[in-house]
Amino acid sequence: MKQNRLLKTILLALACALLFCACAMAEESYENCTLTFSLPSGFYPEAQELSITCDADDYLIYYTTDGSIPTEDSQILDYTLELEDTTDLPNVLSAIGGTCPDELYIPEHNVMKAHVIRAMAWLPDDTFTPVYSATYWIGADREELYGDLPIVSLIMDADDLMGYENGIYVMGKAYDDYMAEDGRKLDAWDYPANYQARGREAERPVAVEYLPAEGEGFSMDMGVRIKGGASRSYNAKSLRLIAREEYGQKAITYPVFDNNQREDGNGLVEKYKSITLRAGGNDVRFAVIRDPLIQKMATGMRFTSQATKPCVLFINGEYWGVKTITEEYSDNYIQYNYDVDNKNVIIMKNGKLEEGEDEDIALYEQMYDFITQNDMTDPANYEAACEMIDMDELVDLAAMHLYIYNEDGIFESNNWQMWRARETDDSNPVADGKWRFLSYDVDFSSGVYEGGKTHTFDNITPVLLTKEEYEGRHTGVMIQALWENPDFRQKLLTALCDARNIFFDANRFAEIFGEMRAEYEPYMPETFRRFGPNWIASWDPAHYYGEKLDEINVFFGLRHKNFPYLMKKVLRLSEPWDLTVFSSDLTKGTVLLNGRPLDEFLTREQGFTGMYFAETPVTLTAVPADGAAFAGWQADGCIPEDASAATIQLTLTEATSVTALFE
Repeated sequence: MKQNRLLKTILLALACALLFCACAMAEESYENCTLTFSLPSGFYPEAQELSITCDADDYLIYYTTDGSIPTEDSQILDYTLELEDTTDLPNVLSAIGGTCPDELYIPEHNVMKAHVIRAMAWLPDDTFTPVYSATYWIGADREELYGDLPIVSLIMDADDLMGYENGIYVMGKAYDDYMAEDGRKLDAWDYPANYQARGREAERPVAVEYLPAEGEGFSMDMGVRIKGGASRSYNAKSLRLIAREEYGQKAITYPVFDNNQREDGNGLVEKYKSITLRAGGNDVRFAVIRDPLIQKMATGMRFTSQATKPCVLFINGEYWGVKTITEEYSDNYIQYNYDVDNKNVIIMKNGKLEEGEDEDIALYEQMYDFITQNDMTDPANYEAACEMIDMDELVDLAAMHLYIYNEDGIFESNNWQMWRARETDDSNPVADGKWRFLSYDVDFSSGVYEGGKTHTFDNITPVLLTKEEYEGRHTGVMIQALWENPDFRQKLLTALCDARNIFFDANRFAEIFGEMRAEYEPYMPETFRRFGPNWIASWDPAHYYGEKLDEINVFFGLRHKNFPYLMKKVLRLSEPWDLTVFSSDLTKGTVLLNGRPLDEFLTREQGFTGMYFAETPVTLTAVPADGAAFAGWQADGCIPEDASAATIQLTLTEATSVTALFE
C-alpha cells in the first residue's frame, strides 16, 4: 500500500510538472503568434484568392469586411476569401449625407472601392492575436488611376465616423439637438455638430496603411480626429492622425516626406507624432493647393513651415479624394525638429495654450503686455523685446502674410502659433527662451474668394498704418507697436522685399507651381465628383479646376509685378531699383543677400535680380568654396565702401549690378 501511495505521489508530481511545462510552453508559444495574409495590400488586375494563416498549431480566424473590429460574433474564415472587382457595388459611407449644413451632396456614381479585411485569430489558450488589416483593389491599374501618388487607407468602425450619436464626420445628433432647442439660422461653420467636437473625446481608433507607389510603406493603429476651423463644415474635411502608445506605437517611424530636413539642419526628420490629411481649408472648393504651395514657396524663410505631399485617401475601401499630407505641430514636433525636450516646450495657438502647463500662459502674457504697453521707440525697450521674440522670424512671417494677402492670419490674430522653451539651455541655440513662429493654414489668401484678383489691393494700410480697436491680446496690436521702432520697420520693409525677390520670385514660383499643378490637376476632378459642390460636380470639374489653378497663377504673377509699387505708394518710399547679383564662378563661391543664400538664382544666366529701395539697404556676403578665395566686388551703379571686404552694405539710388569675384 505504501508503495502504491508513493507511486501515485510520484506520478501526480510528474503530471503536474508536465502540465506546468506544457502551460509554460503554450504561453511562450501563443504569446507572440501572428497572422499572415497571403497577399500584401495593393492593386491587382484580376480577382484573387486570399488566405489568412496563423503560426499557432490550432486556431480560428475571425474576420470582417466592413472596417469594424472582429469579435467572436464575426465571420469565421473556413478556407479562402474570393476578392473580386468591387466597382459596381453600391456606395456605403459615400451614400450617407448630413456632413454639411449648407448643402446636401451625395455622389450619384459608384465611387472607386477596395476590399478591407480585418482579422484576428482565436488561440488554444483562449486568447486572441492582435487585429491585422489589409486593403485590396481588384481590377484596377494604380498607375493609370493615381500615377505616383501614395495611397492612404483608413479602416475603422463606420459608426465612429458616420454614426448619428458618435460619428465625428457628420452633423448628427449635436446638430439636431440644436435645431430642436434653438433653431436660429447661423453661418454654416457656426452650427453645433458632431464634427465640431475637439480633443481626446473626439478621437477614434483607426488602422492606417500608407502605400507608396514604389517601395515599402507602413501599417499601424492610430487615432483620428477632424481637423480645422470653419472647414469642418464642408463635405470634404481634414483628418488628423495621431500615434499613441495605447494604439501600439508612440510615433510614425517612417520617412513620410521625401528628404524632409530637420528645422535645425541636423539631418532628416525621423519621427512624426501626428500628420494631417488636409482637404484644402478655405481653398477646398477652389484650387486646394494654396496652403501646400505657399508653404513650399516659403521654405527657407526664418520661421517654421510644414512639409507637405499629396495622396489619395480611401476610408473603409471607399474613395475619399485627394488630400495633402501635412506635418502637424506639437511639442513632439519641436523635439523631433529642434532637439528640445517636449516637456520643456510651450506652444500658444491663437492666444490659447496648445502645449505646456497652465502657468505657462503668464510667460506669453508678460511678453505681449511688455511690447504693447511700453514705448517701442525707446531703444532699451525694443532691445528687451528682442530678447523675448525672435524678431527675424516675426518679420519674415509678417512679410509673407502681407505678400500673399492672407486675410485670416497673424494680422487678424488667427491661424498663428508661437513656441518657446520654458527653461533655457545654453547648448541649444533655440532653447533661449525666445518666442518663435510656426506657419500653417495660409489658404485664405491670394484672392481665394475673389478669383485671384486682389494682386493690387492694399492690405498693408489696414494692418500696419491704421490704429484699430482690438479685443484681447491681438497679435496685430503687438506688430503695430513694434512697427513704431525704426529698426523693426526697416527689418520688415527689407523682409517684404526679400519675400518678393527671393522666395516668391516669378521664375521660382513658375517652377514650383508647375510641379504642384502636375501632381494635383489630373486627380482633382474625381475629388470634386466625390464631394461636390453640386454645381461643380454636375458641370465640368476638370475645366473648373483648371480655372482655379489659373487664378493662383494670375495672382502671384501680377503680385510680383505690382508689389514694389504698392509698397512705394502706401509706405511712402522712394523709387525701387533693380539689384542684380552674379558670382564670377559658382564652383568657387556663392553670395548671401541679407543672410539668405542665392545659389539657385546665381545658376541662371541672368543671375539674381530683385527690387529694393533706398530705405532698405542690402547686405551682400561673398562665401568662397573650399580651396577658393574671394578676390573682391565688381560693381556698376553703386560703389561699395570697401570692395575688398567679404561683406558689404549697399544703399540703392539707381539700378545696380554687383559681381562677387572668386579665384
